[in-house]
Amino acid sequence: MPRERSVPVPWRLAWPRLSGDRRSRGQAADLHILVRAYRFQLSTYTAVQIKSAAASADPTATRERLLRAGLVIARRAGLRAITVRGVAARAGANLGSFVHHFGTRDAFIAELLERWYAPLMGRLDDAVQTDGSPLTQLRALVMQLVRWAVANAAFIAHLLQDAAQGETAARHFLKVMPARHPARVLAAIQKAQAAGEMRRETPTHVLLFIFGALALPVLLFSGLGLRRILPREFSEQVSHFAIDPAEIERRLDWVLRGLAP
Repeated sequence: MPRERSVPVPWRLAWPRLSGDRRSRGQAADLHILVRAYRFQLSTYTAVQIKSAAASADPTATRERLLRAGLVIARRAGLRAITVRGVAARAGANLGSFVHHFGTRDAFIAELLERWYAPLMGRLDDAVQTDGSPLTQLRALVMQLVRWAVANAAFIAHLLQDAAQGETAARHFLKVMPARHPARVLAAIQKAQAAGEMRRETPTHVLLFIFGALALPVLLFSGLGLRRILPREFSEQVSHFAIDPAEIERRLDWVLRGLAP
């Protein structure tokens, strides 16, 4: 009799060897099902292993996972809650990978902040290119900034609190910030003043007036949670006016009319 070819299978899918003259039609069907199940299990295992190996072999993927994990932690509990072990565990990476990519915790947080902040600067650059008068460009610039503040109010509040508690990377980030988005808004104010579209007041004071009317309420009611302290009915009314985009835009209209020449 010709010898049967043996099929390598894992122990979980093993079955007794059956000779051709003993194998019934039902047993043959069962055997066929087991072979298909084995092949599916093997292909699935192989795909998972390949994906895992590719992720671990790609340093860019590991760096990305670490940064994403850090951002999740920072959004929930602030920068002070970030630890090397906590970030590595959430990212599914080892401590050596963290040190290899970032060196220190402070360097990691500094890069994390830049990653979070960079999209805003891109939007502000686009707003400056808006067609229209200098005052129109200033309006577009301010609205982009305030929309970003609404979306990131909790993170901004954490950032300020972390800096106040001595978080090194947070303090450095805030120290260099005046040369970034505030500088763009100041330049837009000066341009509008030079075009005769805005009263010639000290640009820094104008900047303070604009953000005191627009961004400060957002930070107080959305970021710092003032609405949880005040009486409920009053808090709900004020919170609506503080963070609703349409109401913010209305306040900006008032501000610009008040600063008209």
